[in-house]
Amino acid sequence: MGQFARRAFALIVLLSSLLLALPARAQLLSPGPLSKAHAGAEGDDRCNDCHASGKRIDTASCVNKCHSDLGARISAGQGLHGREYKGKACESCHSDHLGRNARLVRWDPKQLNHAQTGWPLENGHKAVACEKCHNKSNARGAPTYLGLGTSCASCHKDQHEGRFGATCNQCHNDVSWKKVKLDGFNHDLAHFPLRGSHQKVTCEKCHHEPPQYKGIDSATCASCHKDPHAGKLGPKCASCHNEDSWKKVRFSGVGHPGVSLGGGHARVACGTCHDKGNQLAPSKGSECASCHRPVHEAPFGRGCGSCHGNIAWLNLPRPVGLAAHSKTAYPLTGEHKETPCASCHKPTLPAQARYRDLQFAECKDCHKDSHNGEFQARGGGECKACHATSGFRPALFGVALHGSTKFPLTGLHSVVACSGCHTGARPRLDHRVSKQACADCHENPHGAQFATEMAKGGCGQCHQTSGWNNPKIDHSTWPLSGAHAQAACEGCHKPSKEDKTLGKGASYRGVPRACGGCHDDTHAGQFRTSAPVRECDFCHSTTAFKVPAFEHGQKTRYPLTGGHAKAKCDGCHLKETLTSGAVAVRYRLPSTDCRTCHANPHDKALGGGGPK
Repeated sequence: MGQFARRAFALIVLLSSLLLALPARAQLLSPGPLSKAHAGAEGDDRCNDCHASGKRIDTASCVNKCHSDLGARISAGQGLHGREYKGKACESCHSDHLGRNARLVRWDPKQLNHAQTGWPLENGHKAVACEKCHNKSNARGAPTYLGLGTSCASCHKDQHEGRFGATCNQCHNDVSWKKVKLDGFNHDLAHFPLRGSHQKVTCEKCHHEPPQYKGIDSATCASCHKDPHAGKLGPKCASCHNEDSWKKVRFSGVGHPGVSLGGGHARVACGTCHDKGNQLAPSKGSECASCHRPVHEAPFGRGCGSCHGNIAWLNLPRPVGLAAHSKTAYPLTGEHKETPCASCHKPTLPAQARYRDLQFAECKDCHKDSHNGEFQARGGGECKACHATSGFRPALFGVALHGSTKFPLTGLHSVVACSGCHTGARPRLDHRVSKQACADCHENPHGAQFATEMAKGGCGQCHQTSGWNNPKIDHSTWPLSGAHAQAACEGCHKPSKEDKTLGKGASYRGVPRACGGCHDDTHAGQFRTSAPVRECDFCHSTTAFKVPAFEHGQKTRYPLTGGHAKAKCDGCHLKETLTSGAVAVRYRLPSTDCRTCHANPHDKALGGGGPK
């Protein structure tokens, strides 16, 4: 061999050695194992996922390709990263290659100046532990500080159920929830609107100190005011008094105590009866016979009120009137029993219209429709389907009656507050909801994967109202058996890298069905690269990966007999390096000859002439 040939041969050997060493050398270039969060990017061919060629960490890849949700906030100048760390390299705070259990975030949240996030913690918020707001009920998945808004409703339940809107700081502050700032509070939104002199009363007069806002009785004047008449004039103070001034008394009509000023009494001057002054009782007394002569021929006595009422001569007294009313076509029940007769039988109407011709068949004959005709199509808008005479509130319309609508409440919908769907504020909510599809209220995490199903029947094709995680999936095209039937959906249906980048949910279309699509081949391809090719189910089942009893005589060409039947599997099938370079237990042996496994005991006796 000439000198040139020898040099060429040496050069070829040197280059071959270098090429063979490249993987090992590349592995040596890694400064250490990646953390659990980045373990998926381990490997020589994945370096460029994070590193730019010739540079260190590629920050743009971090925030645009992997952490796009954070990248969007940085671009918008929002949050801690967008305000304080915009333009800084990720690696300056989050270093990796420190081992699987190393933490990527190494800082004490309690030392954070929360004002750097754009939302400073002040007053009562200072003492709140981080995890009270930043927890998995507000942000799903791994621990994160993203996902919270700055509105009160992000963390606090609305005790008022939407009646007062979403701007809590109109009344409350972050020093103390119970110390309410009431300047400018619209009391009309409460159950007791302030009118007249009530507008001048300090809050503490009714709500006490410390303040109490729930359970304040305001049904009658006597709830707050002492009755100077000791109940002699009944509980309806408004019959004589008004909210502008207690001292300005209106003695007119049915409001006149003792004797009604309806009918003929309305034309009588006050001084005719009140001969000692309008504020003093008449000297003649209050009996009818004091002013009127008897008109009955029979001796019925002086107690006209035992049969006649105060409103007009023909009216019976209230106890008698209520009993008599039960015999009419409209018995009085509930709140109607407390209603003054003149509210329906108005003294200004002619007698015929006041009684015999009075309309009462429907609630709207007397009451204004507070729903403005919204329920006209349901029974002509008649109130009794939802309300009763026991009181307008609360309504009788509940979950059961909701079943008569186009949207019955089932599952978790039955516990949603009415105001969750019927928006608006007191005194009136919007009861007609035009959009009733699932996607009108709920976000579709599947994107366009199920566009066909959504067009046919919406989310209900797979999900049900008992819970999002209780799907009714038709898995018949790939039946789940054995351990597969117990596996969580997300065990197979995981968001791909592209799904995460686009902010989409898991992929359900195109999921591989072969065993190798989800499971690692522990046999390193022995049964796929050589004949006869065998699939996993030739030996394994979905019940368990471990083979309970391998039938060597049925599944191989080498039945186990004699001493072989007692041999352990690893006596013949050893873990070794296969021709592919992978290390695994070799199940497909190169030969079934005895000498493949056994030494020849006759070799010495035969002088070395026996089989090898």
